[in-house]
Amino acid sequence: MATIDLDGPALAPPKGEVSNLNDPPNQNGLAYTVLIICAVITTICFLLRAYGRVYLLKKFQTEEILTTLAYGNYWGAAYATFKMVDTPGYFVHQWNVRLKDVIPTNYWVLIFGVCYSFVLPFLKIAILVEWCRLFVPKGTRTKSIFWWGCMVIGFVQATSNTAIVVALNMQCTPHEAIWDFRIPGAKCWDLHKLQVASATIHLCCDIAIFLLPQQVIWKLKMSWKKRMGVSVIFGLGLLACVSAAFRLAVTVKYGKAADALYALAPLVFWATAEMTCGFFIVCVPCIPKILKETGVIRNIKRVFGMSTAPTNPNTADRYGKSGTKGSQLSSTGPKSYYKLDEDGVPLGTLKGSESTEYLRDNTNNGQGITRTTQIKITQDNRSTSDSEGHAAFPASQKPWGV
Repeated sequence: MATIDLDGPALAPPKGEVSNLNDPPNQNGLAYTVLIICAVITTICFLLRAYGRVYLLKKFQTEEILTTLAYGNYWGAAYATFKMVDTPGYFVHQWNVRLKDVIPTNYWVLIFGVCYSFVLPFLKIAILVEWCRLFVPKGTRTKSIFWWGCMVIGFVQATSNTAIVVALNMQCTPHEAIWDFRIPGAKCWDLHKLQVASATIHLCCDIAIFLLPQQVIWKLKMSWKKRMGVSVIFGLGLLACVSAAFRLAVTVKYGKAADALYALAPLVFWATAEMTCGFFIVCVPCIPKILKETGVIRNIKRVFGMSTAPTNPNTADRYGKSGTKGSQLSSTGPKSYYKLDEDGVPLGTLKGSESTEYLRDNTNNGQGITRTTQIKITQDNRSTSDSEGHAAFPASQKPWGV
């Protein structure tokens, strides 16, 4: 058996090149910039979602569990990428790397691949579960094409990525031979086809997730501008499509590259960006609630000189004019309105309330009782949509439920 020089270059240098094993040229500065920016954006998005969903809305549902699991695995992948900065470095030619340094590199590539294969399905299934809560009410889920589309994508993500994780850990026998080529008698198979298959599945699912809600959104009974705004928010999935497409392209190129260590850098960057886009998409629906609760929107309106007071044309009539005598107002209405719980599930109807208001003149200077209001509420177990067509959703898309 030939002796392997572990201190020699991992690849013979091309003609005219001399191996630099002590201080090889690299772009580790670029790597730190990309990886840190992605990690910061990911963490901000995760914390914003946690603040909006758990703190403001007091909800910790399946989506939060999946997002938390994804965030934990993201840092497993991120740790591996930062370890590769030291050995072998990013954009370092393979002939400038010692053969023994390929062993830890292979190990960290395996860790990154496994964690990556957990992060994306966790995020995508979390997104799909949340969309099903939003667009598909209870009792109509099996009748909804949108619901079945979400189920199919979620099933593909769960099964394919489970198979990919198993395959990654079974590519060599014994297991240690995946990263340690020194083990004698090891049997391995080519991993490149699996990598291309993984990238292709994620790209196809990203495109499907991007297109899936658009038909539902444009059927909503709201103004064109509001539909456009909602469509743009849900259309941010296009970012994931772009990163997944680039990741597929560099994966194909990586498999054909003789200088594999040099070609590894763009693959890691685009895969990391793909995960970050997933966290950004998960976070976006919580941002309007956070902006409203923290008063950011109100402050922005002040800066631009916009009115921050609620607009009500009947305010003057309700409280009367200065110096006039008190009046008695009675308001009844035959029209019924649906009462919704926190998730929009119809609980019953609120009949027209009977209200008697005693508006006194200004001589009491704000002292004493100025108004007496009586409200009568009746409730029944109604779950159907408004027959008069006043709901925001068409008959096939009723108010969202749990």
